[in-house]
Amino acid sequence: MTHPTTFERQVPLPFLGLLRFAGPDAASFLQGQVTHDTRLLADGRTLLAACNSPQGRVVAVPRLHQHGDAVLALLPTELVEPLAERLGRFVLRAKVRLEPARDLVAVAEVVGSKASEIEEGRAAAGVTFAYAPGRRVTVLSRGACAALVDPDGGADTDAVEAAWWRADIADGLPQVFAPSAEAFVPQMLNLDLLDAISFTKGCYTGQEIVARTQHLGRIKRRTFRYRVAGGPPPRLMAGLHRDGAKVAEVVMSAPGEGGIDLLAVASLDARDHPLHLDDGRVAEPVALPYIVPT
Repeated sequence: MTHPTTFERQVPLPFLGLLRFAGPDAASFLQGQVTHDTRLLADGRTLLAACNSPQGRVVAVPRLHQHGDAVLALLPTELVEPLAERLGRFVLRAKVRLEPARDLVAVAEVVGSKASEIEEGRAAAGVTFAYAPGRRVTVLSRGACAALVDPDGGADTDAVEAAWWRADIADGLPQVFAPSAEAFVPQMLNLDLLDAISFTKGCYTGQEIVARTQHLGRIKRRTFRYRVAGGPPPRLMAGLHRDGAKVAEVVMSAPGEGGIDLLAVASLDARDHPLHLDDGRVAEPVALPYIVPT
């Protein structure tokens, strides 16, 4: 299957939604809510960050990009409204308005004959997320997207989604979905290894737990990559076992050629060992593109 970032036509990513933080206090409001330093947004970069519960558990892993006096957060569509509701409780006197950006559509970066049209559509929305090495997500207005997408030649949405998450898994980029919200501290998801946490920015929700975990060296579980030879993708948070004991939980999985790729949060004692799903299938360890410390 063609990689989702190289379709020769515009490909919407409906499984990725956008949450808009509008107003002069957007970035400063987020400074108190996410793990990264939102002052860095001013130079046009994309920030990977975690939004945590007060107990330091990750409720979402958005990518942030500033456009004018607004900040857009890119995250799984299923989490957009819950995150807006959660963060809306903390607005108080801040001059910021939170709303799902239903007027915008996230689309895969593309190549091909429509490149000039795509650039025009991108300019209308003004935002391109540096999603991952070699992958970008363009934000188009819904009208511009409708004009560029061929309704009779669109890609299989399920196939696009599977390919997208499979690329995330290959890059070792964990994502949180509804079943795994508030299950892990950021370091368990390797977010400290992915430049998603600032340890110098000051206070934010859950900061005390995150800092204590980092500085006391109590990171006993990390995210690792595995491959299962065949069968259906395991459900999110499904257990992985070694010698009859559960030592890991699935955080992402995606089917592809050669089997099922997945990321799981596993005990460091179980790293580099084959693990077993509840149905007996074997999850073989696969190397990540970065080093996970022992």
